[in-house]
Amino acid sequence: MRNFINLSKNKQVELNAKFPDLFKIYCLDETPHYKKVEITVFDHWLTLEEFQNDRPDKNEQLRRNRLLHDFAKIMSKNTEILNFKFKGKWDRCCPSFRKFSCQESMDNYLHPAADNDSSDKFCRLVLPEFSAVYFESWDYTNIFYIQDDKIIPKIKQWASESGVYCLEY
Repeated sequence: MRNFINLSKNKQVELNAKFPDLFKIYCLDETPHYKKVEITVFDHWLTLEEFQNDRPDKNEQLRRNRLLHDFAKIMSKNTEILNFKFKGKWDRCCPSFRKFSCQESMDNYLHPAADNDSSDKFCRLVLPEFSAVYFESWDYTNIFYIQDDKIIPKIKQWASESGVYCLEY
């Protein structure tokens, strides 16, 4: 069974206009269109020493992944989320937006990737209602790229409900 269903051409065009510079932020390039907000299991920015000494055991890794998965599930219950992948290469690269084929596919996709997995397996989502982009990242921290601060209270609410933290730059 397919996990994703491509959206119509009209919807692709609409979403491409709504989410400029997706490939730039995927490549970690700066863009004036977005502000970063992070979702993390930590209640503060880690110092270099804290980061270097953070060696969680298997149970702690599972707990942290569960918290981030819970956040993603709460987010998906409160707003439409769409996956995207990139087609083409470099300067011709453009996003292709897809909806989930079923709830099970969505739940599986939202589960954090294993520690040794490639970042290609990280989840990439857009939240059309809020003009926000959500990327899974490393070290139990996921990133929102937002175009409007109006979503920050929602993000903080979802974080509070799931036991994670929302850190702003």
